Amino acid sequence: MMGKLKVSIVGASGYGGGELLRLLLSHPHVEIFQVTSERNAGKKVTIVHPNLRGRTPLRFCSVTELESCDLLFVGLPHGRSMEMMPKLRELAPRIIDLSGDFRLSTAEDYKEWYDHEHTHPQWLEQYVYGIPELHREEMKKAKYISSAGCN
Repeated sequence: MMGKLKVSIVGASGYGGGELLRLLLSHPHVEIFQVTSERNAGKKVTIVHPNLRGRTPLRFCSVTELESCDLLFVGLPHGRSMEMMPKLRELAPRIIDLSGDFRLSTAEDYKEWYDHEHTHPQWLEQYVYGIPELHREEMKKAKYISSAGCN
C-alpha cells in the first residue's frame, strides 16, 4: 500500500464516532482528514473527547464542509444516515456506515424490524453486512459496508 488512506468521519462527536476516531488515530495506514459535528463545528475535537488530548489537533467541521476522501465512516443516529447518504456517496468511493440504516437487504425487512420506511431501498443490496467472520471475502471487495450493531 502506498501512502495513507485519507479517512473522514461523519458524526465524530458521538460515542461511536469518538471511539472510531480514537482507534484510527493509532492506525499506521490512516490519515484522519475531516471529522464532523454540526453542534460542535469549529471546536477542537478534544473539547468533546478529552481522552484524545495530545493525540490530535483536529477540529470538527460541518458536514457541508466535507471534501472528497478515500474512505468515509458514517456515525450518524439511526434514520439520519439514510437521509444523508445521497450526498455522502458523492464524497468517497468507499463508505462504512455505523448505523442500522443499511444492515438489512430488503425494504420489507427494514420495515418489519425497524417499523420505518427506508428512503433509499434501491441501495440496501449494495451494502455488505460488516461481520468478517461471515462476510470477509465480500467485505474485501465492497464499496459499501454496514457495520454490525454490537461493534
